[in-house]
Amino acid sequence: MTDKPTKEPHSSQSRSRKKVPLTLPQVIKLSPFLEGLPESIIAALESVAILQSYKAGQIIFSRGEHVKGVYLLAEGKVRIFVSDPTGKERTIKIVNPGELFGEAALFLKDAYPAFSSAISQSQTFYVQKKDILKLITENSELALATIGVLANRLSHFASLLEQSLKAVLPRLAAYLLELPESGGKVKLPVKKVELARHLATTPESLSRALADLKDMGIVTDEKPYIVILNRELLEERADGKQA
Repeated sequence: MTDKPTKEPHSSQSRSRKKVPLTLPQVIKLSPFLEGLPESIIAALESVAILQSYKAGQIIFSRGEHVKGVYLLAEGKVRIFVSDPTGKERTIKIVNPGELFGEAALFLKDAYPAFSSAISQSQTFYVQKKDILKLITENSELALATIGVLANRLSHFASLLEQSLKAVLPRLAAYLLELPESGGKVKLPVKKVELARHLATTPESLSRALADLKDMGIVTDEKPYIVILNRELLEERADGKQA
């Protein structure tokens, strides 16, 4: 049996960083839901936000832990995941800079419904529950932005549920179609072992599915990128259509 992830104690050493890559206003501009906030609200958030740093693999919050606040990722990558009694983990969300996480728990219940951990060295802006709820209550723009984040999260989970009913290859095809594309190229934001967890499969099954897409002439490798050679066929595979 695999032990559940343990939470490292917060310390000034683990949270100390010599360089702050982005200010809170700069990070907010990365978010499609927060970028339009008035400067007065951004200043109010900045006055209560606490910059925190986490090492790769460090737990940020645990499932069942009392909700203390909300996080805005400034640097690095964070994964949100659940763990069953045997220790098997399922990644349900990869958080990128500019994204909020832990926000749903502010409204649904008084405990986080999942774990979160840093995939790489990461920094977050943390706002305590009482402060963010006060700002949401007083500012309709922030309230609407929060609703947008929650609606987007609901859409993401609906997509996850739909993908979980498919075989590995359609799940992988759908995931590739969701990634930002440049010149027909996409870059996996996480290592394949992490991606396998996200797609609820094994690294071996993921590798076979990727190899099948290559054999079909749909994608190819140009490390660190995956090149989409035939987007139409990739969309058909994502819909579960056979070759």
